[in-house]
Amino acid sequence: MKRRSGFGIVIGGLAAIALAGTTLAFSGLTNSSFETGTYVDGGAGFEQLNAGDTSIDGWTVDAGSVDWIGTYWPAQDGSMSIDMSGADAGAISQTFATTIGNTYTVSFYLSGNPAGPPTVKTLDVSATGGTVGQYTFDVTGNTLANMNWTAEVYSFLATSTSTTLSFVSTTPGVFGPAIDNVAVTETVPTKSDCKQGGWQTMIDGVGNHFKNQGDCVSYFATGGKNVGALPPAIATNVGATTDSDTTRSQVKQSNKGHDQATGRNGTERSHAKDKTKSSAGHLHGPKSHPSK
Repeated sequence: MKRRSGFGIVIGGLAAIALAGTTLAFSGLTNSSFETGTYVDGGAGFEQLNAGDTSIDGWTVDAGSVDWIGTYWPAQDGSMSIDMSGADAGAISQTFATTIGNTYTVSFYLSGNPAGPPTVKTLDVSATGGTVGQYTFDVTGNTLANMNWTAEVYSFLATSTSTTLSFVSTTPGVFGPAIDNVAVTETVPTKSDCKQGGWQTMIDGVGNHFKNQGDCVSYFATGGKNVGALPPAIATNVGATTDSDTTRSQVKQSNKGHDQATGRNGTERSHAKDKTKSSAGHLHGPKSHPSK
């Protein structure tokens, strides 16, 4: 059964063409909607997870912190989702098996925390060997009861048998972009994709490039025996990173007055999103404006 995404594609790494090969359901991701893991809700509808945390099955918090959202707002799929800015901008990732030369399309749903600024939330998505896809979401019209989830797509050409998919908030503060329902499909190229210049952005099963269309067609016609004539390019790390929030206060004041709780990795925090900054940008005590 063929499955194709109808959304626009942000091309990653070596520019992957719209391959005409079979698109199959790809089950490489674990816990794509963030539904399972060790979730601790102190009463505010979310839990802050800090860098290094692996409480969400299949996912790792790589930098900063994120909020694992339960009842705080409705998920796009299931009952859980992610605010990518916890105490500050955070990053999460998952590593899964890929086939070199195949194209992978990552579909996900994007929204943003409407409880505080900025109005436009920003997010980077990247994969091993790929470029960074940049996404924005304007929370105008969003409420905590209606998140207006929007479908987005990122695509990359696999250059390794193991790929790390990363989501990185580029929104400072505690009200970040939100994601849910991440799915990945795999497209297998055929020799027909070598035509019309397609060979220029394709690679064979070991990462070699093709010198011309005939070289590409020969690879497929021989079942991979005649590999591409040009060796793999040296990959560079283009993944975005975020600053650690270890020097920032982890205290979030709930507008419902919940008690503080101890977060993952021993960090003190509350289940709230209220913070203020001095004119110098340092965090101070909470204000009473409506927020987490």
